[in-house]
Amino acid sequence: MRTVRRSQSLMDRLPDPVREFLSRRAAELTGLGLLGLIVLVALALASWSVDDPSLNNATNGAVRNWLGRPGAMVADLLMQLIGLGVIAVLFPPMIWALRLIRFHLFDRGALKLGLWVIGVAAAAAVASALPATPRWPLPTGMGGVIGDGLLFGTRNIAGIAGGAVSSLVGFVYAGVAILAVTAAAGFGFVHDEDPALDDEDDGLSDGEERRDDEPGIAVILIGWLAHGAMALRGAILRRLPHPPEPAVDAGPMPGQPGRIRREPQFGDGRSPRAPAPEFRPEPLPGSRQAEVDEEPPFDIDDAQDLRDLNAPRVAAPKPAPKPGKRIQREAQPSLLDREAFELPPLTYLAEPKKTPANTVSTDALEQNATLLEGVLEDFGVRGEITQVRPGPVVTLYELEPAPGTKSSRVISLADDIARSMSAISARVAVVQGKNAIGI
Repeated sequence: MRTVRRSQSLMDRLPDPVREFLSRRAAELTGLGLLGLIVLVALALASWSVDDPSLNNATNGAVRNWLGRPGAMVADLLMQLIGLGVIAVLFPPMIWALRLIRFHLFDRGALKLGLWVIGVAAAAAVASALPATPRWPLPTGMGGVIGDGLLFGTRNIAGIAGGAVSSLVGFVYAGVAILAVTAAAGFGFVHDEDPALDDEDDGLSDGEERRDDEPGIAVILIGWLAHGAMALRGAILRRLPHPPEPAVDAGPMPGQPGRIRREPQFGDGRSPRAPAPEFRPEPLPGSRQAEVDEEPPFDIDDAQDLRDLNAPRVAAPKPAPKPGKRIQREAQPSLLDREAFELPPLTYLAEPKKTPANTVSTDALEQNATLLEGVLEDFGVRGEITQVRPGPVVTLYELEPAPGTKSSRVISLADDIARSMSAISARVAVVQGKNAIGI
């Protein structure tokens, strides 16, 4: 039997990691190219002018479009066909480009392209349903030729002449445009799926996360731009002339004669005249000025003022005044004379009646202790009752628990112990200072 050999392409011969790397880079380059094309179309539409030369306007005037004559032609063609529906033209491709750069995915391409075309046409019909403003330069509606054709064609087929019912057609097209454009962008019921990624995610455990530490080409381009900007800034700063640093005179160095600053002289160059002595008139004897001059610069009163300033501002509280002799003399005397008063005899008090004590026998206490150990063992608490202290109302059983037993576990069994022992209530607490739990 003859075997047919199929020729393998170059991509099939490459290892899987290399092929995956190349496919991701190709997806990123495609996304960047699509994003750049969208930016160019947006710039052309933003600078569109009806007076620019285009396929519908033959003129030799200056081109106002930012992208020149090609941009003017593309912008005029889009505005003539779909008008303000160009917003729906740009939105889905922008989402596709971003997903190609980030996730390297573009699934269900035919369905998305079909929904994109439907959404653009519906958006043009919605724009045609809006009333045209006086500044609208085109003879068609605000949705272009396609929008007017869809809107008026639907109205004629449905037999709607005008009025409030005709606006219902615009609302229907608005709903279709929103659903189609969002679905074409990947939102709603159309999602990007990658079976390979799903298989990898299924193989991971709940505690693991899927990571992709490989940087994308967009991150690399941003790093290149930042590095280039910093290098350009450093080169510009190195070429700029630096201002001279101000000289700092630190004084003469040790062992060197100091520099004497000489002021400039004006005139014939002779030595400067000595400054004239300051004239002070002598005070007359007996005047106020003489008394002021004769006063010493520092007086004892000034020292007293300084001591007052240094003294603490908060004074100590004064002691409480002692009671005077009049208060002690007029104080009310005691109503009981300690010397003449005698306490009543104890025979006036009756002795308490003796009630039979409700004593519990030792055998009953031992039996209850054994029963309590069994109840605790039923609940998983091992230990030994080391001491029993009976009282008139409450009996204390000291439990020495086995090693590893938590006190909180025994304390939480208070209600269960009372039920199992047929007691009214039971209280469990740790006995302070002993390795025991009181029940």
